[in-house]
Amino acid sequence: MDLQKTLERIGLSDKEASVYLTLLGFQEALPSVISRKSGVKRPTTYVILEYLEKRGLASHVKKGTTLYYRALNPYALLEDQHRRYSDLERALPELVGLHEKYAAIPQMTVYEGKEGIVEIMEDTLKTSTELLCWADVISSATTLLKDYYRSYVDTKVKRKIWLRGIFCYDKLALEYKKRGEEELREVYLIPKDKFPFKNEINIYDDKVAIVSHQDKVGVIIQNKNIADTQRSIFNFGFEYAKILEKGILTKEDIKYLG
Repeated sequence: MDLQKTLERIGLSDKEASVYLTLLGFQEALPSVISRKSGVKRPTTYVILEYLEKRGLASHVKKGTTLYYRALNPYALLEDQHRRYSDLERALPELVGLHEKYAAIPQMTVYEGKEGIVEIMEDTLKTSTELLCWADVISSATTLLKDYYRSYVDTKVKRKIWLRGIFCYDKLALEYKKRGEEELREVYLIPKDKFPFKNEINIYDDKVAIVSHQDKVGVIIQNKNIADTQRSIFNFGFEYAKILEKGILTKEDIKYLG
C-alpha cells in the first residue's frame, strides 16, 4: 500500500505526509535529520512538525537547548475525522507497524511559560477518566494561573470531570474542599509542613502531567504503565490522607465545612 498517497487522501499535504512517515522510522530525531531524510526543506520541516504536534501526531522533548521530535500513535489520525476512512483503516496496521517498535517508550512533551502551563491544564480537560491531583493550591491557583483557574473549573464541571485531590492544608485548600460537591471534587488535606508539594501532578488517561508553577515549566509524560503506577501510588496516598486530615482539621474547620 502507498502510505504516502493514503495520508494525502485523508488531509495531509505531500510534505506533511513525507515528514510524518520519516518521523515514524525514528525513536526520536532532530529536525535537521528529518528534513534530510524526508527531502523537505528545514524551515518547512519546522512548520510541519508544529502542525503534526497540534494534530496529536508528534511530540517533542527538549534536551539542553535542542529539540528532538517523536511520532505519536497513528490512530490519532482517526480522532479528528468526521467519518472513518476505509483507506486509512486498511493502512493503519502498516502505519502502526512502523511505530510500535518504540511504542513502549514514554512520549514526553515539555511546556514553558504561562501559555505552556495552560496548554497542559487544557489537556487534562480532555480526559476520559477521573483526574487525580496532588497540589499546593496556593501555588497552583493563585500565582501563574490566577486569571485562568476559574474558567478551568467551570469547564471541568461542564464536562462532568470528577477530581480526587490530595492538597496541602491551608485556608484556600479548605475552601476547595468545602466546594467539593458543586465543583465535582473530593479532597483530603495533609500537613504542608510535613509534606510540602513543590509541583502539581495530574494523572489521567495514560498521562502524567507535572507542573512547576514557580519555575513556569511543565511536562506531560504519556505511557500507560507509568500512568497506572502513578495512579496506584496516588490511591495509596489518598487513603493515608483521609487519616492525616483528621489530625489537622480544627473544630472551626469542621464547622466551616458543615
